Amino acid sequence: MVINRTRAAAVTLMAMIFVQVPLSHSASSKSHVNVYHLLLLVFPLLYLPAARYLKVNPATAFIGTMIATSAAAGASYGGGLRSTLLVFVASSYFLGVVFGRKLPELDLRRIFIWVLGCCIAFLLVRDAVYAGSLGAVYARSEGASGILYMSTGGRNIEASLLALLSILMLGTRAYPIAAGIALLTSGMMLSRAGLIGTAVSIGIAAYRARKTRQFYFYAFAAVATVVLMAGLVLSSVIDIPVLDRFNLQAETQLEHKNVGRLALWNTAGLALDHNLLGYGVGNGVPMMEDLSGLKFVENNVHNIYLQFLLEGGVQSLLLFLLMVGHILISRTEGQQRNIKAFLLCYLMLAFIEFSGYEAYLWFFVGMFYARGDRRRAERRALARAPSSAPGPTTPELSHA
Repeated sequence: MVINRTRAAAVTLMAMIFVQVPLSHSASSKSHVNVYHLLLLVFPLLYLPAARYLKVNPATAFIGTMIATSAAAGASYGGGLRSTLLVFVASSYFLGVVFGRKLPELDLRRIFIWVLGCCIAFLLVRDAVYAGSLGAVYARSEGASGILYMSTGGRNIEASLLALLSILMLGTRAYPIAAGIALLTSGMMLSRAGLIGTAVSIGIAAYRARKTRQFYFYAFAAVATVVLMAGLVLSSVIDIPVLDRFNLQAETQLEHKNVGRLALWNTAGLALDHNLLGYGVGNGVPMMEDLSGLKFVENNVHNIYLQFLLEGGVQSLLLFLLMVGHILISRTEGQQRNIKAFLLCYLMLAFIEFSGYEAYLWFFVGMFYARGDRRRAERRALARAPSSAPGPTTPELSHA
């Protein structure tokens, strides 16, 4: 693959979206500024003519509505650094559209593999740097705050990103490597979302490699059920830390200390009682703190559907759900098929983590719609092109 400007920009941006190198941290907004934020500000300037690729669809309608809602809410609730997240959402979506339209199938497939290589290189270098304290890197201890993870969201997001990235490798010889790394990392880090995402990835791979649909589907379901039941039985006899991560009793105990997901979700309900039309991007958790008198470590509620309802209002959430439904029912082929699986896995994990404003979400949403537009444009061009094959000949009629 010859590296031209577009391919180089695509590899660089995607690598930095997955390997998030931090530049600064704001304690007040609990947010990081990363290298990819700078790229998202600069790269759109290189592709301004490609704005013609933008179409009206559920994704653009959602982004537009969120922008309008945040602008209106800003008059009442103000805005901070996190309100700029919408700029990066729009930029990520635009660049996903650009690269989705410009890159052919084979190039896109190779770029995904290169991004996997960048992630593996980061993990090897990081583990080499912390070779003497790998326990702090992979164990769920509180002494790992200074460690550089693949995501500035920490070890849980790193495991989830590796699981999501493996889905983009489906159909390539790199897939077993990607899935193996995701499974190993998620298991060592005791990441619930990472383990679920990896299970989904492997399940999709098994389903696509089926001889008969029923055989592999039921075989996978049976194995998963047996493993789950065996794990539950064993956990009652011996301590299995990874299963403890799925114990809701732990979340209940955290709620009593005003931390954890249940505490966030309950307090979000209190904020929604006061306003269902949205507090504006970045104002969700601050408003929860003002109304409840509590202070949260998190800057989001770890459920993007609740996050969009809280900050974008019911109107934004409905448009987002429309987009989700459209992605779900869309017929796909080629790399768009893997992108769709990536998005659906993200949207499933989004019930328990993520903020909804991640660049990798909106980049691949833009790419999903762009691949569909490109395929339709190619079909229209093919239909308009004159056929090069000779047409059928009409035999001459003989007269008696």
